[in-house]
Amino acid sequence: MARTEGSTMKVWRRKLAVMVCCVVGASGPFVDGSRAQTDKTLVPDVRIDLSAYGLPSGFFRPDADTKCAGQIIGYRFVVWLSNQSVAVGFNTSPNCRVVPDRKVDGTARLLIFNVSGVLKAKRDLPYLADGNGEIVAEGEAMSGPSGTLLFRIESVNLDKEGRNESKSGVLLLDANLKDVARLDRFLEQTTFVNHALVFQEGFTLTGPRTYSVLDGAPPVETHRWKQDWPIGTMDRKFGEHGLAYMLCQQELRPNEYTSSNVVYANAKRRCAMTAEAQDQTVWAVPLKEEGTAAIVGILADGSVAGQINVKGSVAGRLAIWKRDQTTELLPWIPSDYDGSIQSATANMSRYAVFATSDGKLCDSFGKFCSDSGRWMIFDRRSQSPIVNRVFPKNGRAALSPDGLHYASFESGELRLYSLPKP
Repeated sequence: MARTEGSTMKVWRRKLAVMVCCVVGASGPFVDGSRAQTDKTLVPDVRIDLSAYGLPSGFFRPDADTKCAGQIIGYRFVVWLSNQSVAVGFNTSPNCRVVPDRKVDGTARLLIFNVSGVLKAKRDLPYLADGNGEIVAEGEAMSGPSGTLLFRIESVNLDKEGRNESKSGVLLLDANLKDVARLDRFLEQTTFVNHALVFQEGFTLTGPRTYSVLDGAPPVETHRWKQDWPIGTMDRKFGEHGLAYMLCQQELRPNEYTSSNVVYANAKRRCAMTAEAQDQTVWAVPLKEEGTAAIVGILADGSVAGQINVKGSVAGRLAIWKRDQTTELLPWIPSDYDGSIQSATANMSRYAVFATSDGKLCDSFGKFCSDSGRWMIFDRRSQSPIVNRVFPKNGRAALSPDGLHYASFESGELRLYSLPKP
């Protein structure tokens, strides 16, 4: 009996050794997303305690930006204006009503530092923060044309009759946080390379639409598009000298594919990435069966970057489509992660991604959501990321335009990092 128990224990030890070996072996750097994550972190060159600049205490509590989300507009952002200067912004006003019947008056504090951590400019911007019973979006700021900071204004106000009135606009600020221009129009999108502004003229659900592209500081109209989007257009992006869109058909009956602007659940789709230049020349790249994609942007050479959805993979693939050339697949996040590009160099030589692995349970039941994800920076010539670290969901980070630095706004600090040169 003793010998039998001893033999059994040896078998279990061997099984346990195999299990440990397999788990340890799976912890190395990933290439195609099939392996677990290994941290690749850097030590920051600069750390700035933003409480000295008015950052409210508790700003980075796990629920600070979600407790009253949709009711009160808040700002938290970090944006590079050039390779040498970075802007960080946050609301100093409350994230929730202090008293139920008293509206919140919003104030955003904007700060600009150089890469050495020296404060170069400071400004407070008042804004209408309270949704007044209407759902409001999170405050946004991003890179604008010609090195400006684009501060997006979305608010709910009462009109003369006391009714809720939604407003949208764009404020462009220079490197000293001085006004460059204010445009009280709904921003459709910005372009990938120059961050030019795209506005739709008027609003229509059908028929041709007119878009104006504004570039420079102060911005001037550089192009006007009159576009009648084909039926089945699923996604669209503007560039400085062209546009791209995803054109799809759906299988509504067996072996019969139909163009429709309505997306039908569980219907198979056939899609093609379609690019159109200013001279109206068109080229397209078909996607594989049932494939769809989100367009990231149009690069300076006219090629198009996009994130392809792949059956059985949450992450999908990152690709660059080029006219009359083979599609180039780029290094990307693990297959079981969900993420999108947060910032990138103009030629996509380097790009940064925030990704999570919470999955559908998080979407359906908030209690299954983690407070963090992963911040990854990729160099196009390397299959594994040059930065891969745990990052809080209520933090913000951005890659510099030249891809040689990144900045993070987390845990009450602005942190600046140098990246290895290519």
